[in-house]
Amino acid sequence: MARYTDREREILNGWPTITGQDLERMNDLFPHYLFFRREEDLMGLGGVRLYASCCGHTEYRPYLTRTETPEHRELLCRLEHKAEWTCPWCGRKVTVIDLAKARKRKTLIHRELVLLLHAREDALYADALVLIKDYGDEAALTEKPYAWCSSGYRFAPGEVMQADHQCGWDDEHPCITYERDRLGRRKLVQEPFKSGSISFYHHESYIILNREELDKHPLFQYCGYFNLWQYRPGGARSYAFRFDDFVSYLTAYSIYPRQVEMLVKVGYVQPVSDLIYSRKRNAAAMCWEETDPRKSFGLNRRELSWFLAAQPPMEVLEVRNYVLRHWGKRWDISFCVDFTQIWGCDTSPMEVLRFLKRFRLEPERFLRYLGGIFDRERIEMVTYGFLHGIYRDYLEAAYALGWCMEHSKMLWPEALFTAHAAALEKLAIRQAKSLKNGIAASAKERRDKYEFELDGLRILFPMTAGAIKREGRALDHCVAGYAERHMKGVLTILFLRYSDRPGVPYVTIEMDGNQLRQIHGFHNDTRPGSPQPRVVHKKFLDTWLRWLRAGSPRNEDGTPKLPKRKRSSGTEKQKDGAA
Repeated sequence: MARYTDREREILNGWPTITGQDLERMNDLFPHYLFFRREEDLMGLGGVRLYASCCGHTEYRPYLTRTETPEHRELLCRLEHKAEWTCPWCGRKVTVIDLAKARKRKTLIHRELVLLLHAREDALYADALVLIKDYGDEAALTEKPYAWCSSGYRFAPGEVMQADHQCGWDDEHPCITYERDRLGRRKLVQEPFKSGSISFYHHESYIILNREELDKHPLFQYCGYFNLWQYRPGGARSYAFRFDDFVSYLTAYSIYPRQVEMLVKVGYVQPVSDLIYSRKRNAAAMCWEETDPRKSFGLNRRELSWFLAAQPPMEVLEVRNYVLRHWGKRWDISFCVDFTQIWGCDTSPMEVLRFLKRFRLEPERFLRYLGGIFDRERIEMVTYGFLHGIYRDYLEAAYALGWCMEHSKMLWPEALFTAHAAALEKLAIRQAKSLKNGIAASAKERRDKYEFELDGLRILFPMTAGAIKREGRALDHCVAGYAERHMKGVLTILFLRYSDRPGVPYVTIEMDGNQLRQIHGFHNDTRPGSPQPRVVHKKFLDTWLRWLRAGSPRNEDGTPKLPKRKRSSGTEKQKDGAA
């Protein structure tokens, strides 16, 4: 049996109960019916027995009365099965149901999930109720819905309590959990109506009743859930009828009321959304425990005004704080925004900063170096993120080879692509020699065998597993899983690129010796209208494969020496006849 403290027993015993007005509101959530059954007496006259599910009224009306009214005549004439009508007692819209035709009424069984609110001076209470109406017997035709409490919530300043009946011993001994003072990574107070298995479950959406109770509480009347949070970008605005984040929102608001109110009012919803849905506190960017927004974000008044107006991603503040902590430099917010956006979709700015911290490089010097590469090489269709990957591979290979990196020309090579290729080639040769299984051939030999350039197209041999993984991320396919086997020489992965854009991923090729196994572009060419590389570049691939089968001959300058095509016998006969 569950053990409760004296305070918990006092709270459970004083929990608000469901009132008659609550039952009326819950009953109005269900479709209303007017049931009737025709009955005959011994004289063959009889009448009609009526049951109204909307107001619970039951009445027997004989066919013949002493005084017949137009309303009585109209009612008896309109009693047709599944006809739409108006309840003669309460005026609600109802559907007429003939009990002689609807005997078991299983199709009328209906369930609703409701969160019922009650406000008191000390706290706001919410009951998660499962409502069911089954109309199985005569008494159930006019009864109010049956209610079972799934969970109960008590929202108070700095504390949220959940009494979960789904996980408790029984309905009288719920499992009690708390969220106090701060929100951690784990959700101790969860949304109601858990559905599914232990490992794979979800929380069903629900209807919120007694919304006006929020305005009665001195704290929660400013929470802004219905008038602000629902109008956020991507929100349901005023059209939502069911909700699935109300409990999570009120939990965050109970612990951090001023912070949530301020962020929602100015429309900056990302930190609130991260906190509610994934419990991501963005601790590297802000401090939730600080009620002053300037201290929370670490900004002065001018910077805070600009930040809340521009609403950049939280990663901007994370970048700024990281640079301040490790390099002692306070970057301008607008510069942090530019730094966050220049790396492309596949590279995180925090990944770049951690790389710079690992090798003790100055961020400003690194940016100037990459900008100089753009100016010298006149590169197009290449992002800073791609150049960062090239430089990272070069630096890791140089340190693995034991090169002296104290000299600036070694640390910041002018010809990055040339230095990158030379370093990776030497590293691959060393790794190939260290392999003991004898499967892999020399990386230089494989590169000389496969690399080829003709008619504006070029085939490149990747020297590292990181290059293959970057190719997979850029083209959104699974080539990264082949990186280890490529490095061991079990198979060969090649890149097909345009000659004027060798750094831009285009098509990936898998080779088994001289046999082409796979060739795919973006998303494995599965998107509608995607070109098929085998068809588009058939002439180029046929020439390349013939060159491979001929032994990959090269001229003295290193360019491929194309084999001559054999003339067919029919062509030779035509030439002899013409002679």
